[in-house]
Amino acid sequence: MAENLTIARPYAQAVFEIAKEDKSFEQWSNSLQALSCAASDEQFLAFLEAQSTSELAAQKLIELLGDDLLDEKGKNFVRVVSENGRLAVLPEIYQDFVRLRDEFLHVKAVELVTARPLSKADEKAIVDKLSKKYNAEIKVTSTIDPSIMGGVIIRIGDEVIDGSVKTNLSRLSSTLK
Repeated sequence: MAENLTIARPYAQAVFEIAKEDKSFEQWSNSLQALSCAASDEQFLAFLEAQSTSELAAQKLIELLGDDLLDEKGKNFVRVVSENGRLAVLPEIYQDFVRLRDEFLHVKAVELVTARPLSKADEKAIVDKLSKKYNAEIKVTSTIDPSIMGGVIIRIGDEVIDGSVKTNLSRLSSTLK
């Protein structure tokens, strides 16, 4: 996995620079996401890699996605990735592109884990505080985990803010022992 990220980084950086120059982040996001999905299917990836040439594999992938998702730059990108035998790292290219795009656009992906669904007002209050703290637009995904009993766990990249009742009870128990 780490090796794939190392391989993917220059491709993601190149696509990011093109998207930044053309102001086409949404187009590239959609294209890379579709390519990532295609490359994540092991049977389809094996089929592509079994083609007699990388050019034929690229052509099959381009035909599958069609002109709606791939403009000429996108088709060239697929050809280069295929010629270099890197179709398997398309998911990592997409991940790294999203990271670069979000950093550039000041967007933070946040996961909220709660014991029960949050009200819109509570979620908005959390988003507003995080937006102010990180000076960024916040994109939230919510997960329900009844085992935390109450409170909220906030994951922002590698950072975890654990305000769950379960963790607080565990800390209290450790302190009392």
